[in-house]
Amino acid sequence: MEHFVLSHEGRSQPLALKHEIDISGRLRPVQPDQPVILVADDEVAIRNIARLTLEEAGYFVLTAGDGEQALDLSRGFHGTIHVLVSDVMMPKLDGMALREQILRERPTVKVLLMSGSTDRPSEGVAFLPKPFETGQLEQRVQELVQT
Repeated sequence: MEHFVLSHEGRSQPLALKHEIDISGRLRPVQPDQPVILVADDEVAIRNIARLTLEEAGYFVLTAGDGEQALDLSRGFHGTIHVLVSDVMMPKLDGMALREQILRERPTVKVLLMSGSTDRPSEGVAFLPKPFETGQLEQRVQELVQT
């Protein structure tokens, strides 16, 4: 695997990669054993906080703005997705429907649902109430990756 260098106006600078692009143009983690987390939330701020928190914790993070986009990312990503972190209420495809669909296609993926609503998903579903502290998100994801 080659590392790419960005060139701008004749100056080349090394690119600090958190991922590589394989020959087919697909993203993949730099480290083969790096856990992959798919975050789906329609709130940009939540999505970005989750991505930054989980990347700092050493995870490879894919992000989507709704359930349909998350499914598209999942279908286009040819590695293992270890954990789906999804908001319950999103446009196009909500978190519960996304959970059901992704588990059909990737039965080994763990799922963590998040919501600011007081309604909790059914028993046995990992859940993180919003608002949350970044350490809580990191801890819950780590627990799911290790199970």
